[in-house]
Amino acid sequence: MKMTGVAKRMRKTAESFGVGEFMETVVCSKCGQRFAIHSDSSPHDAALVVKQAAWVEEQLVWDHIQERRHHGSIELPNFQ
Repeated sequence: MKMTGVAKRMRKTAESFGVGEFMETVVCSKCGQRFAIHSDSSPHDAALVVKQAAWVEEQLVWDHIQERRHHGSIELPNFQ
């Protein structure tokens, strides 16, 4: 599966992002850690970003199930 972007862990303090650089934020339901979705797809492909965000949420749940820390960044699948 081709990777098309990355989810980057956000710091607790405010971070600056370039215009159009990130498209969605995912919050871990267990620990509250936030991840910004940076997609290589067209900015108008909202359906892909929604799928990628749901996929990241599942990965964060698995991190807690397997008792491991979240990665600083997670490569995103294409789903196309």
